[in-house]
Amino acid sequence: MVANPKEKRDLICEAAIRVFARKGFYNSRAEEIAREAGIAVGTIYNYFASKEEILLEIFKTEFDQQMEGFRDLLASDLPIPQKIRQILEDHFSRLSKHGDLAQLLMQERFNPGEGFRTKLIDLHKGMISRIEELIREGIDKNWVRECHPRIIAYALLGVVESLSVYALTYPEEAKQGILADAPDELAGLIWNGLHKEGTNEAY
Repeated sequence: MVANPKEKRDLICEAAIRVFARKGFYNSRAEEIAREAGIAVGTIYNYFASKEEILLEIFKTEFDQQMEGFRDLLASDLPIPQKIRQILEDHFSRLSKHGDLAQLLMQERFNPGEGFRTKLIDLHKGMISRIEELIREGIDKNWVRECHPRIIAYALLGVVESLSVYALTYPEEAKQGILADAPDELAGLIWNGLHKEGTNEAY
């Protein structure tokens, strides 16, 4: 039994993820989300004003969790190569374990509606800022070569997102293989491209 408002909101979001992943956001109706969640459709509107608000909540929760992981890593004493590896491991592990969420995030990330676009861009900028912060840390500690951290941050996130979309188009067995190998391959690629020549830190 769902006991409190947060649990009820989570229940609705989890049901919406499954429905949106199956049918697409614009083809889904509140009635289908309610049926998936096992609740009355009116209950949804006690917590969310619209489908768009549910979708934004899903994205915000995912980004907040990723930001928390970034903050923990940035505060840790791990060398930069290991931080990069851990970020990628966390990302691709989530894609592997939460297929419906991964599919939804990717399809709506690259094709948002007009009313959702600005809010999504704001969340995306938060992710870019954390990656940029990690790169600046590497430069300050003399591990990363001189570069334009924001441009590199956009490029790195673009590579990761592109590979994520690519992997999700494959049959399950092939997809899982790509997601399992991606952290090592990308961490090596990124560090070999960014590390300062002569540094003792090696991937």
